[in-house]
Amino acid sequence: MSTSPSYELIYFNVPGLGEASRIILNLAGAKWKETNPEWPAFKPSTPFERLPVLIERSGGTEDFVLSESEVIERYLARKYGFISSDDPKLAAKQEQVRAQFSDARALATEVFHHKNETHRQRLEDQIKLIVRKHEELLEKNGSNGHYFGDKLTYPDIVAYVIINSLRIYKFDVHVNEENAPRLNKLYKLVEKAIAEVAAKKQ
Repeated sequence: MSTSPSYELIYFNVPGLGEASRIILNLAGAKWKETNPEWPAFKPSTPFERLPVLIERSGGTEDFVLSESEVIERYLARKYGFISSDDPKLAAKQEQVRAQFSDARALATEVFHHKNETHRQRLEDQIKLIVRKHEELLEKNGSNGHYFGDKLTYPDIVAYVIINSLRIYKFDVHVNEENAPRLNKLYKLVEKAIAEVAAKKQ
């Protein structure tokens, strides 16, 4: 008789590259814990000397270990139904929307963490492009606060994480209510879903 897996997410105590996976695990009602390791002392213990790392434990079987943030996200999103499991074309479209955020995240890391101001204009241009294209995508889906259908999916969660990061770094002028009303509607729906899950745990 198989048992439900439990998970350990190993990452720093910041939102960063672990936040989307945390949200997916919580929304899915998965059994999981987070470990914040001593760094860089823990580095040699990881598969590729990078974080985050996900460990899945299913009693009696060998631990399943994954590295790389987007790989972890996609694995969990598929497992818990946030990526389509029966329509490969829809799944590809969902992952395509998620991938649009990768360049912006990389540029944001350069600007905010490595203090590389030469990338600030590129980051601003990238955010403007994302807002324009994603507002169009959300409108095509009926402006209901979701990219696909009427339920929460993987790209919704990642959009929430990215908008939240821009707010933290006071770089959110292009994703405010006036410039990005549909993205803000999406943000509020994901925020509500997270709050509802948190309330049930209390």
